[in-house]
Amino acid sequence: MPGVCAGEVRIRVEAAAFNPVDWQVRAGRAEGRRARSMILGRDLSGTIDAVHESVTGLSAGDAVYCNVCNLGSSGTYAEYVCVPAELVARKPASLTHLQAAGVPVAGITASLALERAGAGSSTSVFVAGGSGGVGNFVIALARQLGVQDLVTTAGSARSRAHLVARCAMEEARIVDYRAAGMVERALEINGGPFDVTIDLVGGAMLSACCALVAVDGHVASATEAPSRDDFEVLFDRNATFHPVGANAYALTGDRAVWRRYGELLGRLARRFDSGVLSPPHVADLGRMSADVVRRAHEMLEANTVQGKLAMTR
Repeated sequence: MPGVCAGEVRIRVEAAAFNPVDWQVRAGRAEGRRARSMILGRDLSGTIDAVHESVTGLSAGDAVYCNVCNLGSSGTYAEYVCVPAELVARKPASLTHLQAAGVPVAGITASLALERAGAGSSTSVFVAGGSGGVGNFVIALARQLGVQDLVTTAGSARSRAHLVARCAMEEARIVDYRAAGMVERALEINGGPFDVTIDLVGGAMLSACCALVAVDGHVASATEAPSRDDFEVLFDRNATFHPVGANAYALTGDRAVWRRYGELLGRLARRFDSGVLSPPHVADLGRMSADVVRRAHEMLEANTVQGKLAMTR
């Protein structure tokens, strides 16, 4: 069991969710260079087991959730993990541990994307990758902001059905990203370019987001930077590009900046508990085990996931 250091709490993990970054770290990609432990995982919901004497506002027995970033004593595929208290927020009372575990990384990323792109009730929004975990939150939070003109993508009948059933998307406002003329179809649905486009896929879909943005519009991407050609498109439209990294605050080394995580999660918790946000769709893959992790990573690598995946203690 990890020892609690100054400024930390120890959490008994009740549920841990899976994110694409998990298998990317496992595969030796760049994000893995920052890992402090061989144990993977970023998302958790659990119960505080111990609190360092320097921490105030949190107590043993509190139900909490958090994104441990690269600051935990290990990843969240574990029974216990110690994390800086700044990253932690009380679990939404209206959610189970399984549901809450699916919120932190996706909810934080979606919140930052919409915030940085300036989405609001008067803006039209295009979301590339709406059926995934982050995409589900982007759609839900955009609606909570009052966005009416919302279009997203799907690449399969299953993804389309998920968007209709779980995200209340109108069938007519879902475009097939594999079909020829996808950009033209999205423009037709919206009646012109979008004020805000959000890329959660990368590659050709980031290019599409740049092609779809209006003059003085905003593109946010959680995947990569635009190519030179795409930057030319943005330049010609006086559009702005906003990179969105859920791990960014953790890289500063400034504990005051780390508080942003707890604040964002606290805001999301209030929205769940007030009924403004509906519980997220989180698939329960079973009890924590190597076999469950292997299955989750296979699904994530195959890009066959709608919503979020999680496992329980």
